[in-house]
Amino acid sequence: MKSPWSLLLADDHAIFREALRGLLESDPDFSVVGEVSDAASAIQLARQLQPDIILLDLAMPSGSGVDAVEQLVKVAPQAKVILLTAAITRQQLVHAMQAGAKGVVLKESTSKTLFHGIR
Repeated sequence: MKSPWSLLLADDHAIFREALRGLLESDPDFSVVGEVSDAASAIQLARQLQPDIILLDLAMPSGSGVDAVEQLVKVAPQAKVILLTAAITRQQLVHAMQAGAKGVVLKESTSKTLFHGIR
């Protein structure tokens, strides 16, 4: 049996993080190892935990998600950063992908789409 993928959740809305944690942990392939509410904390915890996947909101306190991607890929180079956002401009998308993000999932998507995007 393979180990579940470790995930770090970074979103400034607590109720969204709690619901997302419950959804992800309903699948045996995923284990949420940490949650944070801002970009600076995401960078710090990613350095410490070295998760497999980082789900990162685009708009959070203490820095933009796009700028955080650059730091996250430096401190946790094996982690795949996926932006999980309500909206993204074409310019933000291009910048995020150039910074090292592996994908974007809109918050309006279904859980099936999110799981597919992570896998």
